[in-house]
Amino acid sequence: SCLTVIEVTDRCNLTCPTCYAGSSPSYGRHRTLEEVKKMLDTIVLNEKEPDVVQISGGEPTIHPQFFEILDYAKTLPIRHLMLNTNGIKIAKDKEFARQLKAYSPDFEIYLQFDSFENSVLQELRGADLSEIRMQALENLNELNLSTTLVITLQKGQNDNEIGKIIDFALKQKCVRGVT
Repeated sequence: SCLTVIEVTDRCNLTCPTCYAGSSPSYGRHRTLEEVKKMLDTIVLNEKEPDVVQISGGEPTIHPQFFEILDYAKTLPIRHLMLNTNGIKIAKDKEFARQLKAYSPDFEIYLQFDSFENSVLQELRGADLSEIRMQALENLNELNLSTTLVITLQKGQNDNEIGKIIDFALKQKCVRGVT
């Protein structure tokens, strides 16, 4: 595969109306460390040296063994490891962000970044995450931790912001792309 997604948890610290997984603080469970290791081992067994493995969920940063999962993944011959995140933990905990930097090189943050408008964020995410996104990016810029901004587009909601988000991304030291 060109990208393998490992969902380490069903749970999330948000209840986004647009969530494809139906994640929430009370939905589902965290996979055990052994389950996650088995998933990662299976990928390596099948692909030998997987190009990109994305740690995802729900919100993977809330998994109680999150860093143990990353530690294990980094022992494997995975060429590039990604973290799919809403950025709340990165914004609120600078030490957490510093710990993430230790997984570089070949590690990237895949950061949810849908809009600059509160009304759009309310519609897509159920919360105004503007300040959270800016603080997360401030922390990531400070560390120069490779980041891709990830936009969930909804026609008539935020499709008019694509250019503005790309222009904004170009001004961020840590941002390497927009998806």
